[in-house]
Parts: sequence; structure tokens; C-alpha cells
Amino acid sequence: MKKLLYILIALLFVSAAQAQDTPIREANDFYQKGEYEKAIKSYEFVLETHIEAPEIYFNLANSYYKTGQIAPAILNYERAKLLAPEDKDVEYNLKMAQAHVLDKLEVLPELFIKRWFSGIRNAFSADLWSYLSIGLFFLCLVFACFYLYSNKVGLKKLGFFFAGISLLLSILSYSFASTRTDEITNREYAIIFSPSVTIKGSPDVSGTELFLLHEGTKVKVIDQLGDWRNIQLSDGNEGWLKKEDIEMI
Repeated sequence: MKKLLYILIALLFVSAAQAQDTPIREANDFYQKGEYEKAIKSYEFVLETHIEAPEIYFNLANSYYKTGQIAPAILNYERAKLLAPEDKDVEYNLKMAQAHVLDKLEVLPELFIKRWFSGIRNAFSADLWSYLSIGLFFLCLVFACFYLYSNKVGLKKLGFFFAGISLLLSILSYSFASTRTDEITNREYAIIFSPSVTIKGSPDVSGTELFLLHEGTKVKVIDQLGDWRNIQLSDGNEGWLKKEDIEMI
């Protein structure tokens, strides 16, 4: 009787996995056949079931791009990049889509050390940084044992040195994992979805008109008030727009 129960549980797990995989397989089939409108509907359905993967966003973005929908394409390329920041194909296709955006904004220069740390942080996923942090902490404990229990002075010195290095690297890996997790869960960037929108100087319809933005432009949401969002551009300019004019990455 117990063996039969195990078999039934295993069958349930297999059927659940197959049911989850079927919509993705159907979407991929539509995509490979060049039926991009159907692929878009299928991929969007998959995402509604809370299944996320850079490949899904990438294929969805490509489908939008193939049908001439630039803003949704950029949005999903950005989402794919968020999950796989070092993927060269995502980066290349994102730049191709951004070339169609009317607004050409300058990017404020970033400190070299900040770019360097960002490059290292984005080399791995949050999960991988977490595993690395745990592994390094365990290594720290091993070296600490050498320091505490070894009778040889040389081993004690090496144990102390490598325990300190391992601990520092473990803390650094944990901070990278935490930052990557925050980037994914607390998303603060958005894409303009309206064909054009006038940015206001205050969260009010009668506010001073500052400048005009077009669909596909990436903005950073820094504040909100009711239905209004305070956005910042890559060149440092700020203003207010309605929340329905943007879609969060």
C-alpha cells in the first residue's frame, strides 16, 4: 500500500511538471514557426502563471520586435537582461530595438570602481552568489579550525590569514546576492508605453511642461504620488507623468 502511494505521488509530480512545460513548448513552437502573434499570446500566458526565465522574456521580446511593437520588445529585453545581465544576445537585440526610440539621451558618466563592481556582481545570478557565500563561509570555518587547533605556528598563521580572506569574500558574495535580489524584486526602472508623453514639473495636469518623451524610452521611478510617478532620465533630468504612461520592468 505504501509503495502504491509513492507511485501515485510520483505520477502527480510528473503530470504537474508536464502540464507546466506544455504552454512553454507550445509558445516555442509558434515562435520557431514564425507565428509571432500566437507566440506573444502564449508567452504572456506562461508569464501570467508566474514562471519567469530570461529565455521566455527574450523570445517574447523578439516576437514583439518582429511584429513592430518596439516598446513591449524593449520592456521584455530589459526583463531578460535583469535575469541574465551578461547575456550578449539579449544586449545586442536590446540595442537593436533601442535604435528605433526617438529620444536619444546622454548617460551620466559612472565611476570606474562602480562599473567594475557592477560587472563582477552581474557575472552571476543571486542564487549562485548565495551558494558561493555559504561555501566561502564554510571554508572560513575550516581555516579557523587550523588556526585554533594546529600545533604548528606556520599552519596557525596560514589558517588565520585564509580564514580572514574567506570571511571577507563570503560577506562580499552575500552583498552581491542581496543587491541582485533587490534589483529583481524591487524594480525601479520603467519603459514609456505612450506614443508620446509630456513630462510635468509637478504631479498635476496643470503643472509646468518640461519636455516630451516617446515610447520605448527607459526611465527610473524615484517617487510616486497617487496616480503620478516622479521619473529620472539617464541624463539626470526629472519630472512627473501618469502611471498609465509607463510599464515597470
